[in-house]
Amino acid sequence: MPLVNRVIGVDPQPNEDGDNVIEVMLGDGNRFDAAIDLGTAQTLVEILQQRLVLWAHKSARNLRFPHYEIIDANVVHAGLEAQLTLTTSQIGAVGLRMSNDVLKKVQQEIGRVLTYRSRPRTQQ
Repeated sequence: MPLVNRVIGVDPQPNEDGDNVIEVMLGDGNRFDAAIDLGTAQTLVEILQQRLVLWAHKSARNLRFPHYEIIDANVVHAGLEAQLTLTTSQIGAVGLRMSNDVLKKVQQEIGRVLTYRSRPRTQQ
């Protein structure tokens, strides 16, 4: 079996170039640092978020996601196209572009959340 290199740490503060530094451990135990620029980091986060959501769903686990306090919801439309918008305390308004199928699923999931929240606390 070949030796595997692994990312074992991430510095949460960017370096002087604005990149985050990750620590890599080689299969032989040696370690080194590598810079990851924001564009590449964003791509990595997008890939990992999708995988984590699927993993959590399949394994019935809860994940720690960032939480946004939603303070308003609206519809924005241009002609026949309509999108849902959410306003948050943290980042302002966000437009949610999605297909009709995904929007229907969101509607169902909101119904599930409301059902869960309406249960007496002893059942939760």
